[in-house]
Amino acid sequence: MTEDLLVLLVCLAVIAVLAIPIYAASRGQIAALTAVCELRQALNQILAHTEKIDRSLHDLRRVLNDAHKRISSAVTKGVEKPTR
Repeated sequence: MTEDLLVLLVCLAVIAVLAIPIYAASRGQIAALTAVCELRQALNQILAHTEKIDRSLHDLRRVLNDAHKRISSAVTKGVEKPTR
């Protein structure tokens, strides 16, 4: 029975020795996953801000194009009228 107990204790010691590096490796992976998650959230916030800027620029471009068409039309009509 003492041999069985010795084998059991050796097996428990081997399991404990193997569990320590596995725990350390998984702890490092958890830290890396946390960092990746934080980075993803930051990128999503930047993307949302960029989309707002893009939308604003698109609206401004539309307004400038409309103003350009009106000014161009007025100048063209002014040039086409003969002076008397």
